[in-house]
Amino acid sequence: MRTLIAGFGNVLRGDDGFGVEVVRRLGQLEPPLPGVDLMEVGTAGIRLAQELLTPYDRLVIVDAMTRGGAPGTVYVTAVESVESAAEVDLHLAVPARALSVAQALGALPREVFVVGCEPAEVDELTTALTPPVRAAVDTALGHIRRLLGARPAAGSLDDLKQRDEILQIMFWLHGEGFGPDVSPADILRFAGDEAAVRRTLAQLVEDGYAEALPDDARYHLTPLGVQEGRRRFLDEFEPYLARRAHGQCGAADCDCQQGGECREAV
Repeated sequence: MRTLIAGFGNVLRGDDGFGVEVVRRLGQLEPPLPGVDLMEVGTAGIRLAQELLTPYDRLVIVDAMTRGGAPGTVYVTAVESVESAAEVDLHLAVPARALSVAQALGALPREVFVVGCEPAEVDELTTALTPPVRAAVDTALGHIRRLLGARPAAGSLDDLKQRDEILQIMFWLHGEGFGPDVSPADILRFAGDEAAVRRTLAQLVEDGYAEALPDDARYHLTPLGVQEGRRRFLDEFEPYLARRAHGQCGAADCDCQQGGECREAV
């Protein structure tokens, strides 16, 4: 598979330069990653759309990403849909807009991933990353190596989908009062085979989304895992959820889910 790894960000704005720093570190690896091209996009995303006219099978975008986590938190997501481009701007600083243009050009790779990091400081004029984001560079490199691992072509995408699905299930079980501790058997009622579920749970522990109890028979989400599980659950289901009969609304992040006041009633 031919892979392009593209680093977004303004290197003069502190942690906003995270994506470029990761790409620079990848460029220092010896031997170089096989079948991988590296690109420092910076803030000129139109260059990425142009580069993708040379066909690639997989694209990995690395960028600072604000999602409300602790600074230095690394997020890995698979891009499953891209909005249509309404206009073409030569200054495409946002990856989503660059992907829209690439899609309009018929140049979007069949696999697209985003490796993002929660920034701490992006407003100061500095070329230095803050300590938690600097430490997250190594974490991002590990995730990228995993995405590039010697598995079947669809393996990386399938693994991410399985991870997201199990995060959603664990979050839902917790919210419904069947958690916070769950067993692989609890998850197997909804998805996957046992080997895949156990493999994914081990990966969630390694990535900091879950913790295993001493006997490794039950697991619970960490605060980061709760946050990510909630986000994925809302992305997937909130548009379809209706007000529940016992007085709760369908929004998984509403206070009424924890016994507080429903925001729909305010």
